Amino acid sequence: MQRAPTSTITLIIAETALETIPDEIAVHAAVRNHSRRLQQKSSEILLDRSYHHAAMKRLPNSLKRGRPDIVHFSLMEALATPLFMERKLKVYVHTINDKIITIADNLRIPKSYFRFERLMSSLFRDNIIKSSEGSILMELSNGTFADLVNIIKPNIVIGLSIVGVQSKAQKVAENASSVDRSCIVVGGFAKGHFSENVTRYLGPTYTISNIGLEAHVVIARILYEYEKLVT
Repeated sequence: MQRAPTSTITLIIAETALETIPDEIAVHAAVRNHSRRLQQKSSEILLDRSYHHAAMKRLPNSLKRGRPDIVHFSLMEALATPLFMERKLKVYVHTINDKIITIADNLRIPKSYFRFERLMSSLFRDNIIKSSEGSILMELSNGTFADLVNIIKPNIVIGLSIVGVQSKAQKVAENASSVDRSCIVVGGFAKGHFSENVTRYLGPTYTISNIGLEAHVVIARILYEYEKLVT
């Protein structure tokens, strides 16, 4: 039987494809048209492949960018778990442009993508989201993946990637639950792998399927298996 940890487990959704429109494509027709429809400045709009695909061809590393829906699904999955509700799970978002989003223990993410999109736009503009009572729900700061690991100070950092060692979700959860202050890292992008800036800080790295699974599916399976071991 696995030993229950004495502290929370941490989930990092890393190199997430979440950002506002980069300056280098702000004048592209696809961006200008979208900005006009929303009646917002391009700097306050999330980069989204659904709307900005033509413009994104000009961006470096474009295949890992412009998918804010991935972090929406991932956060909905993680923040709806009993682990999070019982404050046994801490969640952070690290973006592809080295921003860190700190998630408060009491955050309830909007189910509607439209509301989520507006929330993220506000966060990127103001760097903070507060509740009506004044408590901080989300906070945005500059920071690399290394900075975030240094803040968390986990005893083990477990990566989930299609290039990892084949394993079962249960075994990964057992590995995490056997160590206090463990950290699980899942990519928040659609294609590709973690960059060297992330992989150098990962410990054991696993894949839990012989086919590519979406981030929210990986999160759901790992957290469910972990929850069975510690509750």
